[in-house]
Amino acid sequence: MNQYTIQFSCGQINYIQKFFADYQDAFVTTNSEMISKLRANILVKTKLQKEEAQKYLEKIFKQSKYGCALHFSTEIVD
Repeated sequence: MNQYTIQFSCGQINYIQKFFADYQDAFVTTNSEMISKLRANILVKTKLQKEEAQKYLEKIFKQSKYGCALHFSTEIVD
């Protein structure tokens, strides 16, 4: 199982941080930590490769209640 840190940047970072706090599905398990008012690190455990995991997290957040309304960016940190 691979473990990565993917950083989300957003003006309303609380929604992202809460969404990924203890998220789990068939492909990923996540925990989140707030690092500033605009950024959060999402710790991901998955069988996916780094870029696949990044795109997957973007996709599942966009499908959430607030995801379609928020502008955010992601970056692979580790």
